[in-house]
Amino acid sequence: MNTSTKKNQYCSTTQAAKLLGISVGTVQQLVENGTLQAWKTAGGHRRILLTSVETLLYTKDTETQVNTIPNQKPLSLYIVEDDPLLLKSYQKLIEKTQLPVICEPFDNGLDAMLKIGSNFPDVLFLDLEVPFIDGFEMLKRLQKISVNKSKHILVITGLTDSEILVSNAQQHNITLLKKPVNPAFIEGYLQAICMERRR
Repeated sequence: MNTSTKKNQYCSTTQAAKLLGISVGTVQQLVENGTLQAWKTAGGHRRILLTSVETLLYTKDTETQVNTIPNQKPLSLYIVEDDPLLLKSYQKLIEKTQLPVICEPFDNGLDAMLKIGSNFPDVLFLDLEVPFIDGFEMLKRLQKISVNKSKHILVITGLTDSEILVSNAQQHNITLLKKPVNPAFIEGYLQAICMERRR
């Protein structure tokens, strides 16, 4: 009876991280690669079996398993997109890459610019047609405040070339990507940035 009860015990990713002495991001990656057994609630929260945490904790190879995940500060990524379905799909896509990325969504340019003013992201995904402050205006403002800051800006748009100042975007090292987005490109783009940060 005790064994059955124990099998049904679970914890959150934060609790698992504290038990194992590792970051929440590392716990999430251990879940994704199957090292820890877990499932998601209807609200999208991970629940991890305590027995799998204990197994990892007391396994002789625990340190080796944890260290196979690079100890790297996560990339901060802002996504500015007013289409809720696209915004969610980008978030899911980034989560599937299992890269160390902390993703923050914005459905309008004003909220994004307010956050950027206090905390400039490592990477910015930007749709040009967003409310309040559109992507074109955001790019103008970013050019003024991003001096001496490392920036990776990926403009994802459904506009035609004639509607975009392509030459101006290229001049400022902005990557342009047409909708619908290619998942492989997004993953490769983020992998390249992660590799660059490790050097």
